[in-house]
Amino acid sequence: MRVTTASSPGATQAPPAAPPALARLRPGPRTLPALVHRDEVSPLAWAGMLADGHLVPLWGAVARTAATAETPAVRAAALARFVPARGAVGRLSAVWVHAGGDAPRRATVLVGAGTRRPDAHPDRWVAEAALSTTDVVVLGGTAVTTPLRTVVDVARWEPPAVAHAAVARLSACCGVDLAGAAAALGGLEGHRGVRRARALLRDAARQARMTGSSAAREPVTR
Repeated sequence: MRVTTASSPGATQAPPAAPPALARLRPGPRTLPALVHRDEVSPLAWAGMLADGHLVPLWGAVARTAATAETPAVRAAALARFVPARGAVGRLSAVWVHAGGDAPRRATVLVGAGTRRPDAHPDRWVAEAALSTTDVVVLGGTAVTTPLRTVVDVARWEPPAVAHAAVARLSACCGVDLAGAAAALGGLEGHRGVRRARALLRDAARQARMTGSSAAREPVTR
């Protein structure tokens, strides 16, 4: 603030300090967590922090602070509210966690057969799946299907064009062994989508060989 006095034209001085009693009432600087949910702050504060660049949209009603790098762990943590204790992020949502890119509109959560399903929510879609301990990795405190298991799932359940793109992304970013993914289908003979998934993985491996990609053998850190 610029203040001009009569005795010293053009001079500036700092605004008077607040009385100690008032200074104690002023809120101190706010320290934000790495992730902020829209319902944790007022609508005005949310809009202001986004406009000022303090928050960066991440997924749905979740944003990360500008100083927080977007990593698989951060993306997984953004979905944590929607994952029950015995569930895991899966399919295209797991692709996003591992590889980034366009965020899914809803979180896909996998739960074991016979397990109580979480309540319906517009931001969550739930499916049953048999998951072993080797099928799941914990990122940002959230269970997520491993890249290999995610490749198997998207190859079985997603539309072919979507599945091809997802498999290519996981192969490029995480070094998924497509031959290993195809071998994992061996124990699922007779189940839905297995034949289509095997053909899709065969095509994906062929395309990787044609382009000379080494991504399926050499993991890339993200």
